[in-house]
Amino acid sequence: MYYSKSIVYHTKKPFDIIDITDDIKKFIIDHKYKDWLLNIFTRHTTAVLKINEAEDGFRNDLKQRCDTYVSVDEVYRHNDLENRDPKTMCDSKEECLNGHAHIRGMLMGNSSETIPVHDGKLMFGRWQRVLLFELDHAREREIIFSFIGEK
Repeated sequence: MYYSKSIVYHTKKPFDIIDITDDIKKFIIDHKYKDWLLNIFTRHTTAVLKINEAEDGFRNDLKQRCDTYVSVDEVYRHNDLENRDPKTMCDSKEECLNGHAHIRGMLMGNSSETIPVHDGKLMFGRWQRVLLFELDHAREREIIFSFIGEK
């Protein structure tokens, strides 16, 4: 059996981090899923999903490293709108100036995570949480929750 649902999150700032774990747990409880594989997927190239700790020191360290290694202030060819492929142009100039966010997304990885669900619970380690990372600017981000298994 397969089931999916789309949930929209509203990021509030550049490099926002939203812990979506509790929403996932509620989704599992509401639908009475017992033994499944859950896949969470973001439909965006400048947002990523990662399983990690949701601790402020980690969040601040990661932002500092991203600012150091992939600074917003660097020059990116992606931001050169005179030479950019017109098929990849955005609705507004400001929205297109996000070369840093694409590089950060590639370095951080994953547009999806897959998590086993057993007896109605995420099979997480003690500190693991699902985090949505906004790498560009505040906006709506659509996340697809997909379950594969038997109810």
